[in-house]
Amino acid sequence: MRHACLLYIGTEDGVLVFHVSGGEMELIGRGLEGHAVRAIALHPEDSRIAYVACGLRGWGLYRTPDAGRHWDLLGFKDRWVWDVVFHPNDPQTIFIGTEPPMLYMSRDGGQTFEAFEGIDRLPSRRSWKFFYEPFYAGHIHGIILHPRQPQRLFAGVEQGALIYSHDGGRTWHEALVGHDLHRITIDPSDPDRIFAGAGEGLFVSEDAARTWTPVTDLEGKYVHGIYFDPHRPERIYAYVARDRAPLYKSEDGGRDWHPMARELPENGSADSFSLHPECPELLFYGGEVSGRRGQLFASWDAGEHWEMLGGQLPKIWRLRVGKPVERAGTQYGNGRGA
Repeated sequence: MRHACLLYIGTEDGVLVFHVSGGEMELIGRGLEGHAVRAIALHPEDSRIAYVACGLRGWGLYRTPDAGRHWDLLGFKDRWVWDVVFHPNDPQTIFIGTEPPMLYMSRDGGQTFEAFEGIDRLPSRRSWKFFYEPFYAGHIHGIILHPRQPQRLFAGVEQGALIYSHDGGRTWHEALVGHDLHRITIDPSDPDRIFAGAGEGLFVSEDAARTWTPVTDLEGKYVHGIYFDPHRPERIYAYVARDRAPLYKSEDGGRDWHPMARELPENGSADSFSLHPECPELLFYGGEVSGRRGQLFASWDAGEHWEMLGGQLPKIWRLRVGKPVERAGTQYGNGRGA
């Protein structure tokens, strides 16, 4: 069965929000034109509510309460925002990663923010860098917490280090110093087991980020995204740029990896892969086609076969999939057309 969902597509030119059902896409919301989208966080109880981070070409943190029909600027209009995530147990608490590099927390849904200032005292802080003006400073993204150990925070610095705290952000530590960190993720069944995707490959820690080992099958590859199947933690996907296949899959918890979907176009340094929250066999991927245009693809069999959905879009940077709103007994209303 082809499960319905709400699909947020973050592009080089703002956000598009679609209702997807049976292979058909209906545009129900859009916004933030002129901003490149770097992250999207969907409210765990109501996928109409989303926080969107914009940066490099664009600025700020935004929120929509109604699946993209209306947008509010929450802050950071003078800096690039590279990530935003919800606390796994408290949807009023969100975490934000920026450039210049800092990690912030809001306990009130984005009305106020507090910085984890201890990050500035990490030994490698002065060597962090990114290659674009005006900051040239590196940025924090890949933020992750585990619901069983939420006092532990992990994030990556592009480029510079993996940073982490085991005490809710009071004290900070670093690992993989000098690496180009992209996405961090945690094994849903083991809060001590962390994966880090980096420009130098995939790394795994079995002791909550204290020590790290490269994963042989992906060593030296440009790993940008790591995604656990929440219903089958032994199944993990990786997005790998600059390779003969953009997607890899492991069926044994990350020990062995195999390329998949060789027919799909790669997408550069993006995070354009997402799983349906209730039907993990349903996958979405955004690739880059001619002239920096984006194309959406879907698989209904865990990546064995793929088909194109819709027409071409602006360059796709982020994808997030949420439950359809009708399940909560609500309606979308009339979104703006393409």
